[in-house]
Amino acid sequence: MSDDVKIPLPRSLQEIIGSLLFASEVPLTAGDLRSSVKAVEPEEGENAEVMDVYKTCTNREIEEALKGLEKALDVAGCGFKLVCTGGTYRLQTAPSCGRYVRAMLKLDRPNRLGRASLETLAIVAYRQPLTKGEIEEIRGVDVSANIKTLMDLQLIRLVGKSELPGHPFLYGTTPLFLEHFGLASLQQLNELDPTLQRSNPREKAAAYKKPVAEKTELETAAEERQAAEETKAAEEKVSEAVPQEKPAEDVPEQQELLPAEEKAGDADDDFFIDDTPDEFDEEDDDDEDADDEDADEDDVDEDDEEDEDDEDADEDDDADDSDESDGV
Repeated sequence: MSDDVKIPLPRSLQEIIGSLLFASEVPLTAGDLRSSVKAVEPEEGENAEVMDVYKTCTNREIEEALKGLEKALDVAGCGFKLVCTGGTYRLQTAPSCGRYVRAMLKLDRPNRLGRASLETLAIVAYRQPLTKGEIEEIRGVDVSANIKTLMDLQLIRLVGKSELPGHPFLYGTTPLFLEHFGLASLQQLNELDPTLQRSNPREKAAAYKKPVAEKTELETAAEERQAAEETKAAEEKVSEAVPQEKPAEDVPEQQELLPAEEKAGDADDDFFIDDTPDEFDEEDDDDEDADDEDADEDDVDEDDEEDEDDEDADEDDDADDSDESDGV
């Protein structure tokens, strides 16, 4: 082949997507397909504009190319089809041609699951996550061998541990389960049989959480006491932060500004404390009584003297009147 011969460019994005899925050994997501298309750079002499169209493809264009490829394969009847399982895409042989494929690969018979294993797998698929004890409660028999078989085939796996006593393992399905049965998601299980509805995973997970123990009266009282102490401590901190009033030392300075007369009045109003013994109180009372009697006597003498003076003055007036009458 001469150097002048050039490899033609792909005719469409759908053609590129089909070749990538055919060459891949594992299922690919839409993001993987887009990354592979954008990683190719135009070579010398190629139409860069066409290459740029493929390189700038969006996720929506990738999804449209996948839908177009699926329809084209169904119409062509090529013996294989496009299958989406768990958000990934792959090319898979048609079920009607399976016996011929097994004959070519020299497989005596397909790998089949027994009835007991299928029942166990169906219980896990519809009720996941769940424990081994719940599976045995539904089936009524021991399922240890069935679980081991399903785990060896990578159809189920451990998805966690329950918080119930003993912490039993929780089982769920794997992505290979979706791929093996040709399911895009677990939601399609409800479409297979309307009478069988898959349980809510959130409600199931909540059932395996450790129950919250109710608080006793002592614990409640202790919490209330602790809360009261914290509140008191917070109030003390607030009171310390508030500025205090002026100290009592400022009071004397204010008193000094008052007039002297008010100071004197305040001095007379000082409270007097009588600390003399009781035995001297009687003598003091007698002395006070005697002083009162003397004062009364003095008042009486003064009154008598005043009366005598008045009588003398009256007599003098009468004598003058008689003298004047005699002269006339």
